[in-house]
Amino acid sequence: MTQFFKYLVAGLIFALSSLAHADYTLGAGDYVKVIVYGDAELTRETRVSEDGVLTMPLIGEVKVGGLTTIESEKRIAEQLKRGGFIANPQVSLLVLEFMSKTVSVLGGVPKPGRYPVTRPTDVKDILAEAGGLVPDASEIITVVRGDKRSEYDLNEVIERRNLNDQDIRLLGGETIYVSTRDVAVTGQVLRPGKYGIQGGLRKISDFVALAGGSTELAAETLYFTTQRSGTAVTQEVNIDELFRSPASAVNKDLLPGDVIYVPKAPQVYVYGEVQRPSMYKIDKNMTVMQAIAKAGGLTIRGTQRSVKLHRKNAEGSVVKQTPDLTAILQDEDVLFIEESLL
Repeated sequence: MTQFFKYLVAGLIFALSSLAHADYTLGAGDYVKVIVYGDAELTRETRVSEDGVLTMPLIGEVKVGGLTTIESEKRIAEQLKRGGFIANPQVSLLVLEFMSKTVSVLGGVPKPGRYPVTRPTDVKDILAEAGGLVPDASEIITVVRGDKRSEYDLNEVIERRNLNDQDIRLLGGETIYVSTRDVAVTGQVLRPGKYGIQGGLRKISDFVALAGGSTELAAETLYFTTQRSGTAVTQEVNIDELFRSPASAVNKDLLPGDVIYVPKAPQVYVYGEVQRPSMYKIDKNMTVMQAIAKAGGLTIRGTQRSVKLHRKNAEGSVVKQTPDLTAILQDEDVLFIEESLL
């Protein structure tokens, strides 16, 4: 009785396993177990050949490539019956190794590797099998199908927003790549580095803020470079406008590989007879008088008549001149306020 119960349980497990993968389509490399009930000699484990063929005792080659497991069971049974070997054959086929249809998952997942497609599945199902995303992974997922490359927002995949089933369905042979820390923020920010597209962070302003914001020496504009069109395209964007109007068209959504560069602002050196001689950032259309005011104004020994401007010409030589106080400053200008002799 105990032995009968063991066989009964084993049979039920086998039947349930077969049913679970009844719609799986066999292909080259799949390793299967074929059971012919009532004839233990015909039961065997074998691999589907490159031509999609199984080799069985008595009936020889059986073409199963492209058939589901149920269709393959029927074909084997038909050939056994047609050959006159078994009057009413009962055949079950169980896939032991799913090798013909796999999806490769690479990048920012805990368990990268190849995953079998054993049932109708999609991007989120396979990512779940790979353990989800690592903490610094991007939520922009790249799916490669042959020579076609598509990018999807994981939140839209999960919520099925702006997508149809064909976009995210996986049939086998695809590669899913999850990038990590994929937007570079460089230059005059407090925390330059690479940051992942995640947690709703999508726009240029999000990543400037994530990098700590601009330093005191930062320019008023930044440079945003993307290769989404296949070639690198750089755009200059006003930083203040990004934060004043975050919904504006210039505050673009970012993709893996995009780069934000915040350059250093033009600088003027002010020294001599001023209260706080130093290097100062040149604000937009800053004049000589405004630079002196930024340096705390003149000392009692300085006068407006004693202001000298040192500026490089086109040849790179420094030319000394007496500027008008309303003259607009340029990068690397040097203002020297001489001591008055009066």
